[in-house]
Amino acid sequence: MGWSPAQVGALENCGIKVEDATGDIRWREFEAVDIIKPEPIQSPKSNIQYIDPLDESTRKRNTKPSKPTRLPDYNKVGNIIDVYLAWRGSNYMIKMFFPSVKKPSRREVQDQMRKVYPNAKLWNYQVSEYEPGEPILQTRG
Repeated sequence: MGWSPAQVGALENCGIKVEDATGDIRWREFEAVDIIKPEPIQSPKSNIQYIDPLDESTRKRNTKPSKPTRLPDYNKVGNIIDVYLAWRGSNYMIKMFFPSVKKPSRREVQDQMRKVYPNAKLWNYQVSEYEPGEPILQTRG
């Protein structure tokens, strides 16, 4: 299986030197020398601290509030609820204060939410902590 003269000529036009085209094609050996040596890659120092979820000392003991919340300017005890809802094609999250010690039912949250956002779809709700400065919608029990 030899190469035709046209094939050998095409290879030589591309800069490839063919030394023997009669039977075995032996390519001329070249030595490759790396002129530019890149510096080794060093990873940057991260400002994010890793918290091992299995380490007992760094894990939070209880993620839910252990007792009902008392707002400073509202002299009642109750729960602050994060309400996630969809209304008119957009998703919203509002904080609502329910003046009851127990967690409100889905129906109670829907009733209060629909007073503000009529015909809204309730996605999820959960008890959350009081954060000073955050706007809270106060409901009536």
